[in-house]
Amino acid sequence: MKKVAVIFEGDPSRRLGVFQAVVNRVKHLQALGDYKINVTLLTVYDGWLMRLLRGGKRHIDRPSVIHADGVTIAVKWIKRSWIDAALHRLLKMRPVRTLRRLNKMGWEMRGHDLVSAHDRIAGHVAVSARQKLQIPAFITWHGASIYTDPPRDAVVKLMTVELLRGATDNFFVSEGLLRKARQLTPDNFPADVLLNGANAQFHRYSDDRRTELRRAHNCLGSKVVAFIGRFEPVKNVLWLPQIYRLIKQKYDGDIIFWAIGDGVQLSETRQRMASEGIHCKFFGLQPPEVMPDLMNCIDLLVLPSDLEGLPLVTIEALSCGANVVATNVIGTAEAIGRDNAIDLDDDFIERFTTRAAAMLRGEVEQRLPEAVSWTATARKENEIYTAATTLPAGKSDKA
Repeated sequence: MKKVAVIFEGDPSRRLGVFQAVVNRVKHLQALGDYKINVTLLTVYDGWLMRLLRGGKRHIDRPSVIHADGVTIAVKWIKRSWIDAALHRLLKMRPVRTLRRLNKMGWEMRGHDLVSAHDRIAGHVAVSARQKLQIPAFITWHGASIYTDPPRDAVVKLMTVELLRGATDNFFVSEGLLRKARQLTPDNFPADVLLNGANAQFHRYSDDRRTELRRAHNCLGSKVVAFIGRFEPVKNVLWLPQIYRLIKQKYDGDIIFWAIGDGVQLSETRQRMASEGIHCKFFGLQPPEVMPDLMNCIDLLVLPSDLEGLPLVTIEALSCGANVVATNVIGTAEAIGRDNAIDLDDDFIERFTTRAAAMLRGEVEQRLPEAVSWTATARKENEIYTAATTLPAGKSDKA
């Protein structure tokens, strides 16, 4: 039996995105065979001074263990140091205290056959375990930790490059994200692409069930166009009012507009919808268990983001029978097809809304590629882990 430590960063109260991806990876890998997998969530929190400076909220409840879809997850709380913040932001130095703690956690991986980390903070633990214990260490990179933070921050870029080189293998959730990582350093590093998939809950319901849900949401007989995600600048949510208005002009039929999620630009998006005369139902942040029901009501998902890795929301929407039109950034085309991924240029909104209207008219056939599957990902992951654990300690066929 292989004993695997899985480590990732996140918030136990926000079980979306990477959180769901990790849970699914664990479940599908366990289903393949002889694995004992211990999962740890690293949650970075602010002390009172950092909360004051950053305007953050206090974590009232700090659980040590949580459960998600049958997976037990230990939670380790890591306090963000104001000294580290000062070193990093003001003096452009590494966050010493946090890195020291993460490196010490490498010893805690003793007894495992390998460590699988997700993104940068967990990656420090994995590489430390490889150095201290001579066990294979793998890092999965999901998106912003490659395409947002390193290009904007020289310190983060340096640490990211060190992790890319220090891992036994690096997994990327799309080919596009791997290409983006290659731009960070001229040196080679080990890499594989492991695509995300959709949770089994995300599937097209029966026609009767879909009719029942649509009736409950007062959208029976209409087309539902929705945005799902964070209301933040990188998602270009302030374009949504114009996008919705043009879709309404170009599609000759009844349309209902939805927006699901929260974020710093939620209020401004609401205001712009009102000024554009667009009636849009705002759901706010929804728990993961209700998302399959909502997606089975949606006819078209729109995702006008500046940056995406391989967004799970596109995979989930396609799995539920919706169409998806998105920007052609990094990995989106790998899930939704190149014709449905629109380049961000001067004519973007015009071409984006034209494609959206064609989808609503039924002129576009869209299917999820077979490779976009948790089962396929787990099989490839299992092959890589098997090869790594049969090599001499600390070695890799990719080194």
